[in-house]
Amino acid sequence: MPPYHPKKRLGQHFLNAPAVINAVIERVNPAPGQNIIEIGPGQGVLTIPLAESGASVLAVEFDEDLMRGLKKITATYHNVKILCLDFLEFDPDNDTFASFKLVGNIPYNITSPVIDWCIRHYEVLDSAVLMVQKEIAERLAASPGNKNWSPLSIFTRLYFTVKKLFDVPPESFYPPPEVHSAVVELVPRIKVNVPDFKLFERVVRQSFLHRRKLLINNLVPDIITESKKAESIFSELGFKDNLRAEELSIEQFLKLTNYLISHNII
Repeated sequence: MPPYHPKKRLGQHFLNAPAVINAVIERVNPAPGQNIIEIGPGQGVLTIPLAESGASVLAVEFDEDLMRGLKKITATYHNVKILCLDFLEFDPDNDTFASFKLVGNIPYNITSPVIDWCIRHYEVLDSAVLMVQKEIAERLAASPGNKNWSPLSIFTRLYFTVKKLFDVPPESFYPPPEVHSAVVELVPRIKVNVPDFKLFERVVRQSFLHRRKLLINNLVPDIITESKKAESIFSELGFKDNLRAEELSIEQFLKLTNYLISHNII
């Protein structure tokens, strides 16, 4: 592609490290007959090897200047389609994808919305290999009891098995970002049964409202009206009174939410 000046307002940092590019492609493992959606293809460093695999590639690029260059370098690949659109507005159902793999070096300021997008479409998502800020990768892959265990960890791990694959230093990009990056892989779990996700989300977010506070103090009075009532509920559920939110597993959060729903507390 011709020389291009990255746009800071769009959070553009172009991957230019061959070893990292090869590692990402190897993990995606593209093959003929597969559908692959690429988020923010940029200058096409992942798009071309994906196309060469024979997979059907849909590259969703927000920047019209980059899109024109991408169309030129992919013109000979009939298995590549370039779509100029904000990825967060993209609906795979409209493109009749029965299933697909997702890959991308995503702008870090939209990481959480992209994860939310993956959750909404997890039933047709085969896997996702995403470049994210290292700190976010550690949250996504965290387990209960870890300081990085958070609402983002819980909502993601509810629907996906998450694996942090490898770190990527700033010098792997042009221009180099001010933070370190990492590649994570999301693989959908078997059908998840959440009676009411909005209420589950409310309980989880309220539980982490003040990380240094005990769980019971975060829940009272916004979720449970009184401390004595909360203590009684905790006792019935087998929870210790001195629990903090970061100690609870997803199953325990579901158990708590289901109890609150079944007893008309929320």
